[in-house]
Amino acid sequence: MLSEEQTLMLNKVADLPVQLLQSLSLKDSIPSFDGIDEVAVIGMGGSGIVGDFIKTVVKDHMVHVVKGSDLPRLGDRTLVIAVTYSGGTKETLAALNKAKEYTNKIVMITSSKDMEQSCNKQGIGCVRVVNNSYSRASLGYMLAPALLVLENSRILSSACKDIREASDLLSTIAGDKSRLGMLKLSMLRRSLAVIYGDEFTRAAALRWKQMLNENAKMQCYYDVYPELLHNEIEVWYEHNISDDTALILLRDEMYEMEQADNGYDLYAIINKSKRLISSKGMNVTEVWSVGRSPLARLLSLSYIGDLLSVHLASARGVDPTKIPNIDYIKKESVVYDQW
Repeated sequence: MLSEEQTLMLNKVADLPVQLLQSLSLKDSIPSFDGIDEVAVIGMGGSGIVGDFIKTVVKDHMVHVVKGSDLPRLGDRTLVIAVTYSGGTKETLAALNKAKEYTNKIVMITSSKDMEQSCNKQGIGCVRVVNNSYSRASLGYMLAPALLVLENSRILSSACKDIREASDLLSTIAGDKSRLGMLKLSMLRRSLAVIYGDEFTRAAALRWKQMLNENAKMQCYYDVYPELLHNEIEVWYEHNISDDTALILLRDEMYEMEQADNGYDLYAIINKSKRLISSKGMNVTEVWSVGRSPLARLLSLSYIGDLLSVHLASARGVDPTKIPNIDYIKKESVVYDQW
């Protein structure tokens, strides 16, 4: 039985399909930019994951994902998308101040009215989105506008279409109680979650880590094929198997087959590693993507992890709405005068 706080977070997390659709109404008011050579997405935590998704779905432009107060040298043809849901993330604002030295092609995505007013004063484009109270439960409100900026700037060609597909698909996933139940069962009474992805599913694996950390207060790390086959794979030997560990593989058949067509049979090598790990006594759970577009397939993987994180919070008896350690670190953080 979910507590009041757990029910609140579950409802907000489950609302992702609606968030995506609602954000489409912003398209005509979202700024556009010409002459873009590359993109930099600045953000931290639940806001910063937007950059990881964008890096995966944008194929024809270099995308820098900036998670910190510093950033690489940029050119004046770089589009900078800064995402701070609260409007006060100190690392994001510090990096943005540096970005202004390189380019004037900047847009802010935030729920903060004060930040919107500050951007207007400085001549910086701003998209103010719905304040949902929790950035980690507001992915749709942040990701969809960022994708629309890219479509309006002719960096993506089908963002609206892909957002609609993803919304429809996630509504179906939310109703699949049996799949969610099986995943929950595989992770009950585990203290550590290990999430494996590949270069395509990396953003979804990171999202699982973040949501399990914040909502379920569960230790989690992730690694990526094929790099993990050159190091991480060695941790799986007979004397190191623990009943406290859950191993999840996030898989995308379309991407794996594409790699095989390019001369590297990722599908076969992941299956081989799965058999090896299973032979050591470890239970391996696979989660396969569904959908057509890269965006829908990625979100189909991350969304079930979002839902699962709240159910595991319930099983572990913790409040997913509270993040006391993060709040403690952020308390009395530096506020930049420019903002």
